[in-house]
Amino acid sequence: MPIPARSRLLAGSRAGRRAALVAAALLPALALTAGCGGSGGGKQPQPVKASGAVPAAELTRALLTSADIPHVQVLPAASKTQLLGGPQKADPARCQPIADQWASQPQHPRQVYAGAMVTDTADPDKNAKAISLEVIASYRPGEATSVLDALAAALRDCDSYRVTRGGVTTTFQVRPVAPGGAPLGDQQVTYTVADPTKGQEGTVLVTVVRSGDATAAYETVRADHKTASLRAAIPLKQAAKLRAAATGN
Repeated sequence: MPIPARSRLLAGSRAGRRAALVAAALLPALALTAGCGGSGGGKQPQPVKASGAVPAAELTRALLTSADIPHVQVLPAASKTQLLGGPQKADPARCQPIADQWASQPQHPRQVYAGAMVTDTADPDKNAKAISLEVIASYRPGEATSVLDALAAALRDCDSYRVTRGGVTTTFQVRPVAPGGAPLGDQQVTYTVADPTKGQEGTVLVTVVRSGDATAAYETVRADHKTASLRAAIPLKQAAKLRAAATGN
């Protein structure tokens, strides 16, 4: 069961909360692969020692804000549990890195993470408003590279996979998307994940960008549910903030 978008994120003001609820109504696909529980038989996520290359306080401060980019509203998550789903097992196993991307117990554990809802209204067409669920994470030195390598390898070999949650099996379709323009970070992958039973509303664009030992992942949809895109200014600014956090600047 997808995590209800309206319960995942919290704005800091009454106007912000109204905006969050309006945005949430447009997000039936976000957290598409991160359900209310995985196939782990009720096993609860175990705490991870915060020993990432970017410390917790610095990582949290590195999260995008509404002041960073024109026409972008950022609503930080009220709780980390609103960002990721429970453990889940992908079938076939070669697709596991894709399922891991939004799961709380991936093969390569995040040492520190934070996230937000990011709404981009730069396009004058209100129907083209892009809404993203963003998660930034810090890993042990060298491990973020392994995350991106495993994800890229999975995308070469995986075009669909199944997960079973609460006794219900869902099949997701996966399609790689060729990167366009200048690199967004040290390494990046872009793809779509779709639940075909939900039609056009069941497709999200996923963009994962590595900056040193940190990553920023985005699930993006458009307000009108047409093909979504992530404006490059967003991941580029986030990558710059993660690099600065890693150096203590």
